[in-house]
Amino acid sequence: MNLILIAPPAAGKGTMASMLHEKYGLVCISAGELLRGVDPNTELGQEIRALQAKRELVPDEITNKLMKERLMKDDIKNGFILDGYPRHMPQVDAVNQMCEELNLKIDYALLLNVDYDLALKRTIGRRICPKCKQTYNVLTGVNAPKIENMCNDCNVELTTRNDDNEETFKIGYSSYEKNCKPVIEYYREKGILVELDASKDPQSTFEQFEKIIGSKNND
Repeated sequence: MNLILIAPPAAGKGTMASMLHEKYGLVCISAGELLRGVDPNTELGQEIRALQAKRELVPDEITNKLMKERLMKDDIKNGFILDGYPRHMPQVDAVNQMCEELNLKIDYALLLNVDYDLALKRTIGRRICPKCKQTYNVLTGVNAPKIENMCNDCNVELTTRNDDNEETFKIGYSSYEKNCKPVIEYYREKGILVELDASKDPQSTFEQFEKIIGSKNND
Protein backbone atom coordinates (compact mmCIF):
# COMPACT_ATOMS: atom_id res chain seq x y z
CA MET A 1 0.00 0.00 0.00
CA ASN A 2 1.47 3.34 -1.11
CA LEU A 3 -0.02 6.51 0.36
CA ILE A 4 0.20 10.29 0.11
CA LEU A 5 -0.56 12.36 3.21
CA ILE A 6 -2.13 15.79 2.65
CA ALA A 7 -2.89 18.07 5.59
CA PRO A 8 -2.81 21.66 6.81
CA PRO A 9 -0.41 22.60 9.61
CA ALA A 10 -1.13 20.92 12.97
CA ALA A 11 -3.50 18.30 11.54
CA GLY A 12 -1.46 15.44 12.99
CA LYS A 13 0.26 14.30 9.82
CA GLY A 14 3.37 13.07 11.59
CA THR A 15 1.39 11.11 14.17
CA MET A 16 -0.73 9.51 11.47
CA ALA A 17 2.37 8.51 9.53
CA SER A 18 3.87 6.93 12.65
CA MET A 19 0.70 4.92 13.32
CA LEU A 20 0.59 3.70 9.71
CA HIS A 21 4.23 2.68 9.94
CA GLU A 22 3.66 0.79 13.18
CA LYS A 23 0.55 -1.04 11.97
CA TYR A 24 1.44 -1.74 8.34
CA GLY A 25 5.22 -1.35 8.20
CA LEU A 26 4.96 1.46 5.64
CA VAL A 27 8.12 3.53 5.20
CA CYS A 28 7.51 7.22 5.85
CA ILE A 29 9.28 9.48 3.36
CA SER A 30 9.27 13.13 4.40
CA ALA A 31 10.34 15.72 1.86
CA GLY A 32 11.57 17.93 4.68
CA GLU A 33 13.72 15.16 6.14
CA LEU A 34 15.19 14.38 2.73
CA LEU A 35 16.27 18.00 2.37
CA ARG A 36 17.65 18.16 5.90
CA GLY A 37 19.50 14.91 5.28
CA VAL A 38 21.70 16.35 2.54
CA ASP A 39 25.27 16.73 3.81
CA PRO A 40 25.69 20.41 4.83
CA ASN A 41 29.33 20.25 3.77
CA THR A 42 28.36 19.74 0.13
CA GLU A 43 27.47 22.52 -2.29
CA LEU A 44 23.89 21.23 -2.52
CA GLY A 45 23.56 21.05 1.25
CA GLN A 46 24.77 24.63 1.62
CA GLU A 47 22.33 25.81 -1.05
CA ILE A 48 19.41 24.09 0.66
CA ARG A 49 20.25 25.51 4.09
CA ALA A 50 20.70 29.01 2.70
CA LEU A 51 17.23 28.85 1.15
CA GLN A 52 15.68 27.44 4.32
CA ALA A 53 17.35 30.10 6.45
CA LYS A 54 15.61 32.74 4.32
CA ARG A 55 12.32 30.72 4.52
CA GLU A 56 12.41 30.29 0.75
CA LEU A 57 11.18 27.15 -1.00
CA VAL A 58 13.75 24.72 -2.32
CA PRO A 59 13.40 24.40 -6.14
CA ASP A 60 11.31 21.45 -7.28
CA GLU A 61 14.11 19.95 -9.34
CA ILE A 62 16.13 19.41 -6.15
CA THR A 63 13.24 17.96 -4.14
CA ASN A 64 12.10 15.79 -7.04
CA LYS A 65 15.60 14.40 -7.56
CA LEU A 66 15.97 13.50 -3.88
CA MET A 67 12.50 11.95 -3.84
CA LYS A 68 13.16 9.77 -6.86
CA GLU A 69 16.46 8.56 -5.41
CA ARG A 70 14.63 7.67 -2.18
CA LEU A 71 11.91 5.75 -4.01
CA MET A 72 14.57 3.64 -5.72
CA LYS A 73 15.67 2.09 -2.41
CA ASP A 74 14.67 -1.47 -1.55
CA ASP A 75 12.99 -0.69 1.78
CA ILE A 76 9.89 0.80 0.09
CA LYS A 77 8.86 -2.47 -1.52
CA ASN A 78 6.30 -3.24 1.21
CA GLY A 79 4.74 0.20 0.92
CA PHE A 80 5.47 3.85 1.66
CA ILE A 81 3.92 7.12 2.79
CA LEU A 82 4.80 10.42 1.12
CA ASP A 83 4.65 13.08 3.85
CA GLY A 84 4.59 16.70 2.72
CA TYR A 85 4.95 15.82 -0.94
CA PRO A 86 3.49 16.55 -3.45
CA ARG A 87 2.62 20.05 -2.27
CA HIS A 88 1.45 21.47 -5.59
CA MET A 89 0.53 20.32 -9.10
CA PRO A 90 4.03 20.39 -10.66
CA GLN A 91 5.10 17.95 -7.94
CA VAL A 92 2.03 15.79 -8.66
CA ASP A 93 3.23 15.57 -12.25
CA ALA A 94 6.68 14.60 -10.95
CA VAL A 95 5.18 11.85 -8.75
CA ASN A 96 3.25 10.47 -11.70
CA GLN A 97 6.41 10.38 -13.80
CA MET A 98 8.39 8.69 -11.01
CA CYS A 99 5.69 6.06 -10.53
CA GLU A 100 5.67 5.32 -14.25
CA GLU A 101 9.46 5.05 -14.46
CA LEU A 102 9.81 2.98 -11.26
CA ASN A 103 6.70 0.83 -11.78
CA LEU A 104 5.00 2.16 -8.64
CA LYS A 105 1.40 3.08 -7.88
CA ILE A 106 -0.21 5.50 -5.43
CA ASP A 107 -3.13 3.66 -3.85
CA TYR A 108 -4.68 6.42 -1.74
CA ALA A 109 -4.22 10.11 -0.97
CA LEU A 110 -5.22 10.72 2.64
CA LEU A 111 -6.61 14.18 3.44
CA LEU A 112 -6.60 15.09 7.13
CA ASN A 113 -9.27 17.73 7.67
CA VAL A 114 -9.07 20.15 10.60
CA ASP A 115 -10.51 23.65 10.75
CA TYR A 116 -8.38 26.79 10.97
CA ASP A 117 -9.17 27.72 14.58
CA LEU A 118 -8.37 24.30 16.00
CA ALA A 119 -5.18 24.01 13.94
CA LEU A 120 -4.10 27.43 15.25
CA LYS A 121 -4.75 26.40 18.87
CA ARG A 122 -2.81 23.18 18.35
CA THR A 123 0.12 25.21 17.05
CA ILE A 124 0.40 28.13 19.44
CA GLY A 125 -0.67 26.02 22.42
CA ARG A 126 1.98 23.36 21.86
CA ARG A 127 4.55 22.88 24.60
CA ILE A 128 7.44 20.41 24.64
CA CYS A 129 9.45 18.90 27.47
CA PRO A 130 13.13 19.67 26.76
CA LYS A 131 14.15 16.47 28.56
CA CYS A 132 11.83 13.64 27.40
CA LYS A 133 10.38 15.47 24.35
CA GLN A 134 6.79 14.72 25.43
CA THR A 135 4.33 17.12 23.75
CA TYR A 136 1.52 18.92 25.56
CA ASN A 137 -1.07 21.55 24.64
CA VAL A 138 -2.27 24.36 26.89
CA LEU A 139 -5.13 25.59 24.66
CA THR A 140 -7.02 22.64 23.18
CA GLY A 141 -7.91 20.85 26.40
CA VAL A 142 -6.23 17.70 25.06
CA ASN A 143 -3.07 16.47 26.80
CA ALA A 144 -2.68 19.53 29.01
CA PRO A 145 0.07 19.38 31.67
CA LYS A 146 -1.19 18.60 35.18
CA ILE A 147 0.85 21.48 36.59
CA GLU A 148 0.90 24.66 34.49
CA ASN A 149 3.80 24.67 32.03
CA MET A 150 5.53 21.70 33.70
CA CYS A 151 6.22 18.21 32.33
CA ASN A 152 4.16 15.56 34.12
CA ASP A 153 7.05 13.08 34.20
CA CYS A 154 10.23 15.15 34.36
CA ASN A 155 8.93 18.06 36.46
CA VAL A 156 10.85 20.55 34.30
CA GLU A 157 9.53 23.67 32.60
CA LEU A 158 8.07 23.16 29.14
CA THR A 159 9.36 25.01 26.09
CA THR A 160 7.95 26.16 22.76
CA ARG A 161 9.34 25.78 19.25
CA ASN A 162 10.48 28.96 17.51
CA ASP A 163 8.01 28.44 14.67
CA ASP A 164 4.99 27.74 16.91
CA ASN A 165 3.58 31.25 16.56
CA GLU A 166 0.55 32.75 14.86
CA GLU A 167 2.49 34.57 12.13
CA THR A 168 4.31 31.43 10.94
CA PHE A 169 1.10 29.41 11.20
CA LYS A 170 -0.82 31.88 9.01
CA ILE A 171 1.89 31.72 6.34
CA GLY A 172 1.89 27.94 6.37
CA TYR A 173 -1.90 27.63 6.33
CA SER A 174 -2.23 30.18 3.52
CA SER A 175 0.35 28.30 1.46
CA TYR A 176 -1.49 25.04 2.10
CA GLU A 177 -4.83 26.45 0.95
CA LYS A 178 -3.33 28.02 -2.17
CA ASN A 179 -1.19 25.12 -3.36
CA CYS A 180 -2.94 22.00 -2.07
CA LYS A 181 -6.49 22.69 -3.23
CA PRO A 182 -5.73 21.69 -6.86
CA VAL A 183 -3.82 18.64 -5.56
CA ILE A 184 -6.81 17.58 -3.46
CA GLU A 185 -9.20 17.99 -6.39
CA TYR A 186 -6.86 16.03 -8.65
CA TYR A 187 -6.82 13.01 -6.37
CA ARG A 188 -10.56 13.33 -5.73
CA GLU A 189 -11.22 13.15 -9.48
CA LYS A 190 -8.93 10.12 -9.71
CA GLY A 191 -11.11 8.42 -7.09
CA ILE A 192 -8.31 7.74 -4.60
CA LEU A 193 -8.85 10.61 -2.15
CA VAL A 194 -9.73 9.48 1.38
CA GLU A 195 -10.95 12.29 3.65
CA LEU A 196 -10.53 11.90 7.40
CA ASP A 197 -11.78 14.07 10.25
CA ALA A 198 -8.61 14.93 12.14
CA SER A 199 -10.27 17.21 14.69
CA LYS A 200 -10.37 14.54 17.41
CA ASP A 201 -7.67 12.30 18.85
CA PRO A 202 -5.17 10.45 16.58
CA GLN A 203 -6.67 7.04 17.36
CA SER A 204 -10.09 8.20 16.12
CA THR A 205 -8.53 9.44 12.87
CA PHE A 206 -6.69 6.15 12.41
CA GLU A 207 -9.86 4.13 13.03
CA GLN A 208 -11.64 6.16 10.34
CA PHE A 209 -8.85 5.27 7.93
CA GLU A 210 -9.07 1.55 8.68
CA LYS A 211 -12.86 1.53 8.34
CA ILE A 212 -12.82 3.36 4.98
CA ILE A 213 -9.92 1.37 3.55
CA GLY A 214 -11.45 -1.87 4.79
CA SER A 215 -14.73 -1.11 3.03
CA LYS A 216 -12.92 -0.12 -0.18
CA ASN A 217 -10.90 -3.33 -0.18
CA ASN A 218 -14.07 -5.36 0.28
CA ASP A 219 -15.86 -3.73 -2.67
